Amino acid sequence: MKKVNSTEGVETKGIVSVELSKIVTGDFNPRKSVTESELTELAESIKQVGILQPVLVRPKGKKFEIVCGERRFRASILADTKTIPAIVRKMSDDEALEAAITENLCRVDVSPIEEAAAYKRLADTGRYCVESLAVRFGKSDTYIRNRMCLNELTDDILDLVNGDGISMTVALELCKYSADVQSDVYEKHLSGKPASYYGDWRNLMAREFVSRLENDYCNDLSRYRFDKSECAKCPFNTNCYSLFSDGECRCSNLFCLREKNRRYLVEACKSAIEKCPGIEIGQSPYGTAENGDVFAELSEQGYSVNKIHINRYPQKPEEPNAEDFENRADYEEAQSEYYSRYAEYVEVDNEVEQLFLDGKAQPVVTVSANEVITGYILLPEEEMQAPAGETDAILKLEKQDTRNREIAVENIVDDTRRYIRETEFPQSDFTEFEDRLLYFAMLEDLKREHFALFAEDSDKWHLSDEEKITVINNLTEEQKTVICRDFLVKHLSDAFGVSKKSYLMLEFARLHFPEMLTETESKYNEVYTKRHERIAERLTALKAGFRKWHNINSEQRAGEIPPPLIFPPSFQKNLLFIKYFSLSFVCNNVSKIFYKKK
Repeated sequence: MKKVNSTEGVETKGIVSVELSKIVTGDFNPRKSVTESELTELAESIKQVGILQPVLVRPKGKKFEIVCGERRFRASILADTKTIPAIVRKMSDDEALEAAITENLCRVDVSPIEEAAAYKRLADTGRYCVESLAVRFGKSDTYIRNRMCLNELTDDILDLVNGDGISMTVALELCKYSADVQSDVYEKHLSGKPASYYGDWRNLMAREFVSRLENDYCNDLSRYRFDKSECAKCPFNTNCYSLFSDGECRCSNLFCLREKNRRYLVEACKSAIEKCPGIEIGQSPYGTAENGDVFAELSEQGYSVNKIHINRYPQKPEEPNAEDFENRADYEEAQSEYYSRYAEYVEVDNEVEQLFLDGKAQPVVTVSANEVITGYILLPEEEMQAPAGETDAILKLEKQDTRNREIAVENIVDDTRRYIRETEFPQSDFTEFEDRLLYFAMLEDLKREHFALFAEDSDKWHLSDEEKITVINNLTEEQKTVICRDFLVKHLSDAFGVSKKSYLMLEFARLHFPEMLTETESKYNEVYTKRHERIAERLTALKAGFRKWHNINSEQRAGEIPPPLIFPPSFQKNLLFIKYFSLSFVCNNVSKIFYKKK
């Protein structure tokens, strides 16, 4: 194996040996929960059999940066090895991030929280939406959206999910609530504090948990900001009719409650825009559909609603009150913690203020479950310098009009995507345009070594959509053949064992690689023939022995009806067993041919 000591001009096509001292870890690994016991176990395995799968690294300065295989790298250090097998590839940050996340999400032991964070990182690059992530990883839109909702959970709830303290159904339900509600639910019902006055909900069935959550948090009027003067004497107010009222007002008419809350949020959002004309309305691009009707009504009224990631302003910590503590020591400890948190708050607040002074941030307003919240977004570099002079207002309106047109196109695309999936197509001939679309889809499975036939830069890692469109508009017969065969190889080479798909793969191989297939069949059929002959000899001997034993017993028990000759089940299955595995060896070997043969 070739040994590499320098990053200068290095990009290998095979596996090389890299010194561990030349490698540094990167920020791309989505897996954060790796225990020392797992690393120790992997290190012992490396000592015994070595590393079976090379790591993927990229040159970075005078070192190599880990893209895929950080656990193997760390375990190799524990195993006290000097080098590690690696594939060296030049990659941009986006390509490295995508490769690391894809490699890790294909594993079966990735936690839902790590999976959610990985999808969010890909979405934040701007290259993926929920639908494209679903296609990329073979999941449904609902699965991706539910996973990404987990990013809305507080740290305490995330710890419970990671530790299997609550089910995924419960976690997804909690995602719908604001951070303060989640914190309240955790402290009162999920923290595991002994003799909790509020009751422990950790062992409840999901349906019972959701029911209690709705009863305790969904309809508490004190959590809503709209004018509740009409609610004071409403027959649906529990404070008006309950014989055992605790003074808290809860609404039992959820439809009325939500409608009032919706109207309030729409007006509050419009009021915030009037007070600050330059402010934008933001909606989380990967959060829940909560208050979607509020954003829809604002859009219908002509307001621009942008799907953007919103940063919250730092929250000023609350100063402790001496009257809330039983002794002076606890109060002083709380004060010390408060001063520390306040210093952090001032530092972060100054940083945010500086962003606005430098023109790097812009205020936004968004809607939570029951209130309007202001925050800010970080502007791209090309938008950091605000236009000056009299053209400022004109440019801003033109930019808003452009964005409104983009929103209209996005909505058209979303609706079209839905009905072409759900609607049955009318009977018609397959058009030339559809034929080009078919090649566009099959280009996704094009082997990297064939890129030179389609792109000037043969070192590219993938073809962009623009490049694919250029290809399908100028296809030659040779290119069509390469695309179709690469597609067939991709979808036939995963055949295994005795199956119809394996048969088709063998016939495909016989068409293009008859000599190699004949050699492969001869190799394994020869093994089968020898095994078959040995088993046939053993069966013949066993049958003769059983007949002899039967004849002796028949003479001793004259007149009795001899028992039927029964062979042990294991001997009856031997022939089928050997035939099955012989054919499996042939199929697997042909799969290897596909990957090696261009």
